[in-house]
Amino acid sequence: MTSSRKGAVIVNAYWRGGDEGAIKILNALSDLGVPMRFLRASEVDLFVGEKGVKGEFPFDFAVFLDKDDHLARLLEAKGVRLFNSAESVRLSDDKMLTHIALSALPQPETISSPLYFAGEDEASFLDKIEGALGYPVVVKKCFGAFGREVYLAKDRKELAVLRARLLPEPHLYQKYIECGKTDIRVIVIGGKAVAAMKRCATAKGEFRANIALGGVGERVELTEGIRFLAEKASRILGLEYAGVDLLFDGEKHLVAEVNSNAHFRAIEDVTGVNVAELYARYILSEITKGE
Repeated sequence: MTSSRKGAVIVNAYWRGGDEGAIKILNALSDLGVPMRFLRASEVDLFVGEKGVKGEFPFDFAVFLDKDDHLARLLEAKGVRLFNSAESVRLSDDKMLTHIALSALPQPETISSPLYFAGEDEASFLDKIEGALGYPVVVKKCFGAFGREVYLAKDRKELAVLRARLLPEPHLYQKYIECGKTDIRVIVIGGKAVAAMKRCATAKGEFRANIALGGVGERVELTEGIRFLAEKASRILGLEYAGVDLLFDGEKHLVAEVNSNAHFRAIEDVTGVNVAELYARYILSEITKGE
């Protein structure tokens, strides 16, 4: 099945070729007969005018691999079908919003830092974190990728230093889950889990299992429990493509994070699942409905 509908793969305005997955998705759609174009966000010329969104975007749909909420909403205002939608990207990009949206699912206990404008912090907030979460405690910026904005405070002194540094920025505090420096990444496409890998931190003293930080991956079985949790998290957030990260506390799996534009090279390598092709076929099925 081919389509007369034209599409674009949109990446960050400052993209310099780091994510080969974007090219793989574009090529997979092209191989299916879909006319495609590759665009940086800065190449999309849309703006707000007196009577709505102005500018031209000569494509019917876009694979949106950026996290620019404003651009996503401008595109949707022009009637462009996005994979993923603006709202689903917003909910998954802000880690605290993710946890709030998924409050019905098992996840680590999480405390949001109050919005900061000016003034001195109160030590009583440190007491609150200690009392609720204990040590060590995970500290995360609400916006970040590849695990680079995730920290671990082992005691009050380290917690105070991190809090002082992050105070002006949206961030959160989370109960540390002892899981052997591992997590599970699940790729979900069209509401169905298609691949899973276990990631393990390898660097000395590192607790983050992200591949970008030196973690190594291995294929794991998509058990009924893993599949259910990943698919439900993706569905609640409205994501048609998602990378769902799970922790195991010894009894059950917990949702740690959900990514709207998760890289997939590593999971393709260890599982043999062609994620780009599966995503392309899902997109094609969606844009040709009713044709």
